[in-house]
Amino acid sequence: MVTNTTVQKKKCICNKEELLKKITGEPPPLPIGEVNKIRLNLFTERNSDGTGYLILRGKDLHDRYKRRIKDLDITAIYLYIREIPRRITKVDLCYNQLTDRGFFNLLKRLLIKGRSSIIDLNIMNNNITYKSIEYLAQYAKYIKLKRLRINGNDLGTDSGKFLAQLLKENDTIEFLDLGETGQTLTSVAEIIAAFRNDNEGNTTVKVLDLSRVNPLFNRYSYETKWLAYHIEFLLERNSNVIELHLQKNQFIAHDMEYFVRGLRNNATLRYLNLGYNRIGDYGAELLAKYLSEAPQLIFLNIAGNGIHDIGAKALSYGLPYSNIRALDISQNKISNDGVMDLLYTIKKKVFLRYLNIWGNELKHTSCEIIQRMLMSGVLDQSTFDVKIYEVDEVFYAAYYPNPADRSKHFYYCELEYGYAQPIYHIQRNVLPEKRGKIFTKYM
Repeated sequence: MVTNTTVQKKKCICNKEELLKKITGEPPPLPIGEVNKIRLNLFTERNSDGTGYLILRGKDLHDRYKRRIKDLDITAIYLYIREIPRRITKVDLCYNQLTDRGFFNLLKRLLIKGRSSIIDLNIMNNNITYKSIEYLAQYAKYIKLKRLRINGNDLGTDSGKFLAQLLKENDTIEFLDLGETGQTLTSVAEIIAAFRNDNEGNTTVKVLDLSRVNPLFNRYSYETKWLAYHIEFLLERNSNVIELHLQKNQFIAHDMEYFVRGLRNNATLRYLNLGYNRIGDYGAELLAKYLSEAPQLIFLNIAGNGIHDIGAKALSYGLPYSNIRALDISQNKISNDGVMDLLYTIKKKVFLRYLNIWGNELKHTSCEIIQRMLMSGVLDQSTFDVKIYEVDEVFYAAYYPNPADRSKHFYYCELEYGYAQPIYHIQRNVLPEKRGKIFTKYM
């Protein structure tokens, strides 16, 4: 009896790709986690004016190499910036794992005036503490940063006096973001005192972010009236800040009395962000009365403040006399009637260039008005967050992400598609021509 036996073929146990690289002389691949000039060059954006931006965002790096920038990588970054012929003016190190040791190395090697050309530093959401702010305050006279973002780091109350020292001694910083840094009423009082023009305070900061201030004690919620009082003090004694962000500070309606008093004594503020507080209808009424006096305010954000129809109607009385060109009143509790009251006041002497209204009640009647305004040109779909569609001769509203509203996208340094894209070529940016000091880029 003959049995069929299968003949087993011998498999090649060699690595063909590796053998091919040895034959062709191709160098071995770089280690996954190594930070070197080749990789840093790929993350450098070229600008039309001959400068460059070094963008090293933690999320992007982690998706590519399964690691983030650490203290030991600062030396490689410093050597790369020093040897590259292109001037690096911006360094973005957000969402990494830098500590006080790495920040001090960065400060000593890259931020001192005579050693670098960096004017924009983003170090948000790292692991730095008040020690880094102490180092920064010691060299306040010798750094030339214009933009400084340290939000998302747990700096604590002890950083208040060092931030105040930094503000008093430095004369270059124009954009300062202190949101979610563990500041309390004590540290905020020291920081705001450093802005007093009548006490040789800071005169260069034009954009300030003091979002999400912590209570003084963890067991008790702080009284927001004291924080509102300090903000009133800031508005009265400072004539340089043109943009103020105060999101998520739990301000209530009566706190707006302090705000409005400060706003009436201020002639420079153009952008006020009070989003996601609790000012309610009474706070909206106080704001509306202030807007009816035709102040200089251009942008107002009162999203997520629990405003009902009473506050919407009050705003409809004040908006026609104001200079507001951008309004964000989304995510409130305004019914269809309140929305109609607001829509009737949009067509005024100063047209709204930007409007967010999604998150309120939108029925057929209000949607019909919106559709008519879009067709007549009173509203522009490219600056509006609602899309109107029709079914069986009934108008409905759908959420349409405002194309002009990319502030959150830029603020949180989100990736364009949510994950790292393959690097096929080095990004090049066409910068606008410099025509004086324009700060709309911070909006």
